[in-house]
Amino acid sequence: MFMESRPSSGGKTVISYDKLKPVQLSRDGIRLAHVEAGPAAAQVPPLLLVNGWTGDHGIFAPQIAHFAQSRRVVAVNLRGHGFSDAPRQDYTIEGLADDVAWQCAELKLHKPVVIGHSMGGRIALELCGRYPDLAAGMVMIDTIVMPPPMLRESPEVRTLLEGIGGPDYLSVLKANAWELGCDFEDPARRKMIYETYVLPPCERMPQHVAHSMIRNAILNYDPVPAAEACRIPMAYISADVPLVNMARDLDRLQEICPQLVIAKTMLAGHYNTIEVADQVNAMIDRFLTVGLHRCRH
Repeated sequence: MFMESRPSSGGKTVISYDKLKPVQLSRDGIRLAHVEAGPAAAQVPPLLLVNGWTGDHGIFAPQIAHFAQSRRVVAVNLRGHGFSDAPRQDYTIEGLADDVAWQCAELKLHKPVVIGHSMGGRIALELCGRYPDLAAGMVMIDTIVMPPPMLRESPEVRTLLEGIGGPDYLSVLKANAWELGCDFEDPARRKMIYETYVLPPCERMPQHVAHSMIRNAILNYDPVPAAEACRIPMAYISADVPLVNMARDLDRLQEICPQLVIAKTMLAGHYNTIEVADQVNAMIDRFLTVGLHRCRH
C-alpha cells in the first residue's frame, strides 16, 4: 500500500498522502488529473471520489486508504483544481460533470459509486442525472445541494463573489476555507488538517477558476433537473456547518429523490472526511453493503 500513517502532535493517527502520485489524461489538450488505488479487478463496485471547490483528492485521503484495501478507488482532480490544468474558460457544474464522465470512460470505471465532497456533491448529482447509466450509487458529503433562490441575492453571497473577484481573492478563499472547518476539533489538530489537506490546493487555485466556478454554481445552476433524473441509491452525509445546514434544503431533495438516505457526523466541521474519518468511512461502508440494495425509485 502506498499510503503511510504518521502520528500528529495530538497523538492521533493522520493519513499522509504525500506518495499519492496524480496521473494526467489529456482531454482535447487539457490535462485532467486523478489518483488511483486498490485492486482493479475487485468484484465490488469501484469508488469515484469528486473533490469540492478549491480542493483536490487530499480531502479523501482517509477514504482512499480505507476503501482501497478491498476495491478500486479513483479520486479525480476537477478541471482547474489540484494537478489538473486550469485553462481560461467558463467553469460550470455541467462542464465539470462532463469531464468526470469522460474520465470514467477513459479509465473503464464501470458502475462506480460516486462520492462528492462539498461542491463535488453537486457535480456528482449532475453527473448521475446527466448520465443515468453511469453510476451504481451516489453519496454527497456536506453539500449545498438545493440552495434557496433568495441565497443568490443575499449580501453574504454578494460579498463573497466580490471578494473572490477582487485583488485579495486568495485571502478570501483561505478565510472561507478556515471558517467552514468550524471549531469542534482540538486547535492544534484543526490547524494541522487545514494546513495539510485544505490550504495547499486552495493556494494553488487560480483566481479565474475560483471566481467562475462559484459564480456559476450560485447564480446559474439549477440542480432540479439532475435530481429528477437521478434514480440510483443516494445518500447524504452532513456535518455541523451552519451555512451548509441553512442552504442545502434536504427536504426538497428528498421530495424529488425519495430514495435518499440522510446521516450526520457528530461534532465535526466541513472537513469531516478527515476530522472524523472513522464515522464517514463507517457510513459509506453501510451504504455500500445495505444502501445499494434498497429498492430504487
